[in-house]
Amino acid sequence: MTQRRRMKYLSSIMIGVMLTVWLLFAVMEFRSATKAHGWRKFIRLLAAMCIGVGGLGFFGTSFIAIGALNQLPGSFEWPIGYATGVVSTKDNYFVVPHTPSGRVQIYDSKWRYLRGWNVDASAGTFKLHVTDTNRIHVVTARRQMHYVYDLNGNVVSSEHYLATGRSYSSFPEEGGSYFVPTPVWLWVFTSPFYSWLTAAIGLGLFALNDRLKRKTTRASVPCAERK
Repeated sequence: MTQRRRMKYLSSIMIGVMLTVWLLFAVMEFRSATKAHGWRKFIRLLAAMCIGVGGLGFFGTSFIAIGALNQLPGSFEWPIGYATGVVSTKDNYFVVPHTPSGRVQIYDSKWRYLRGWNVDASAGTFKLHVTDTNRIHVVTARRQMHYVYDLNGNVVSSEHYLATGRSYSSFPEEGGSYFVPTPVWLWVFTSPFYSWLTAAIGLGLFALNDRLKRKTTRASVPCAERK
């Protein structure tokens, strides 16, 4: 096993452990919430859902980005939301990079999903451009790789661009910014920011519930006993 594959394997284990612990906490909170009553039950259920979904969004995206789920079929569409660096082919297909998940996804002129694949970018940023022959060039910041794909996601060529005397910054920033049609409930998976925001809302609700519980307990204790 090469050092790079070993690091990928260890990263997958670490992310898997963190995701498991995070989801266990969310499940335990959800089970406890079912025993509550009134508004506190609603708050705890909502907190558990936000914590679980937020953690799944962040760690799930990390799994995709490091290449641990490269076996996903091309028909699988990862939620994109807002994307930058989107380029189009001469046939009016949109080629959309999604750096959080390390994916490139193809859409037709009406933004209907066609196919997608993972780019070996080592969970780093990358940029792309398309030639007149519908070749998709992807340049990664980490490992300094230059990949060329066809529209079906097949690798045509790959090389280390440092050997050609180029740097990542020497490749132009191309493409525009678009909102890729994405259901509202899937936006949590489009960006680490939205994932952590959702989880933070859950943790905030968890803290609010704990505060309400203390207030309720204190109010139920007779004044004489409080002294």
